Order: sequence, then structure tokens, then C-alpha cells
Amino acid sequence: MARRVVFHAAASVKLDPSQFPRDEHGNLKPISLCACGVSQKFPICDGTHKRCKDETPGVLYEYDPVTLERREVGVCDVARADASGGSGA
Repeated sequence: MARRVVFHAAASVKLDPSQFPRDEHGNLKPISLCACGVSQKFPICDGTHKRCKDETPGVLYEYDPVTLERREVGVCDVARADASGGSGA
């Protein structure tokens, strides 16, 4: 499973620990970082990855950034992507 992700930002994303969510006792709550590339709150996971669960291995997908509609855009070399840690795109 591979996704083509386009980033438009030209700067880093600062994570400010003072803004991290806390429970009723003031303890820090876990934060999940996006690893699928389709989160609307990137780099924070917003659960959008659930849309990726039925992707077919070896197929390259693209998600519309507004509607999150998925479309197939080609194939990827899964063995090469696994070996390099990249998307194979």
C-alpha cells in the first residue's frame, strides 16, 4: 500500500508541549502522529488512516485533500519500497 502525498508547507511544524491534551488530573494524554499522510491535522493523527485500511498492496493511491476521495494512480514496486523504507513512487 502506497500513497502519493503532496506537502505545500515550506517550514517545520512546531509541536508545543504546553498545548498537548491533558486528562482531568493534569497528566499528559497520548498523541498519535500521522504515518499515512492523509490526516487533515498533519502531523497529528485525526483517524483519517481508517480510509486506507482496504488499500491493495502494490497499488499507488492518491487522496483528494478536501473530500478525501481515493483514486488509484498506478502501481508501486512493493519490494523496492519495503527495502528502502520509501513509498516506491
